[in-house]
Amino acid sequence: MMKSLKTMLCLMALAVVTPVCSQEKDNNPWPWDFPQSVKLKLEVGQTVLSPYTYYPSSVEKGEPLRQSVLIFYDTIVKEVGGEKTTLDKYNGVQEMPNALIIPLPKKAKAKKGDVVLTWWQSGSGMQRAIVVDDSNPQEPKVCYFDLTWPDNPESQKLEEKRKGEPLKPGSFAVLKDGQWQSGAQLAIKKGNDWLKGTLIHVNGDKVLVLGFGSKIEAYNKADVRLVPFKEKIKVGDKVWASWVSEYRPGYVVTAVDDLTGHVYVQRDGKGSVESKSLADVTKILE
Repeated sequence: MMKSLKTMLCLMALAVVTPVCSQEKDNNPWPWDFPQSVKLKLEVGQTVLSPYTYYPSSVEKGEPLRQSVLIFYDTIVKEVGGEKTTLDKYNGVQEMPNALIIPLPKKAKAKKGDVVLTWWQSGSGMQRAIVVDDSNPQEPKVCYFDLTWPDNPESQKLEEKRKGEPLKPGSFAVLKDGQWQSGAQLAIKKGNDWLKGTLIHVNGDKVLVLGFGSKIEAYNKADVRLVPFKEKIKVGDKVWASWVSEYRPGYVVTAVDDLTGHVYVQRDGKGSVESKSLADVTKILE
């Protein structure tokens, strides 16, 4: 009798638990207040940026996507779809929501001083960069914004870094200040703070943003500002600068390297000098 009762309780427990787990998985794939079916101009064979490894893995595991690390890597379009598109890299085929795909034009050209969206081509992962050599506009040499940079503007390491790294043809998009285009730098108002992020896509009054720790979130466009890459910043200016996940005031500019797109700042004009990219320093939040 006791054994039968235990068996019955186990079966009842399974009956209750199993639907709950299934429901959690069903609700997992798209938690953001932003449409999956963003309209994109895509061609088979085109290079795009997408979290094509992390996103499917998180969905399969039933992980909360808003808390998942979703790093954008380069990959290739295999089959174009209205809501989802099939991507292929190293024979690893994945179907991805269009909202998590950033197209890169096939025949883009860039000139010296342009800021581009690309990936770290001797490493991996989405990057913004500034063109330092345009002798071949379809394969410009760039200095990346989002990599570690010497804090000393006189560092000997900078001599080699200033030469830049060449980009492959069709592997970048030129970014323009004042435009809501994928790769734009954003400041997002949240309470008393200004969070920093990179625009993935905009749709109506909503924006989808890649933020600190490669976490994705959707925001109201009204709460977001475009941070210009070509802002006029000079030595002595008081600016907001990036600190972990946000912008903070109280920094003073000590040096500017226009060629590589880096600004050197001190907190309250004293203490150690820190190197920041043009995406990490602004005066528009004053």
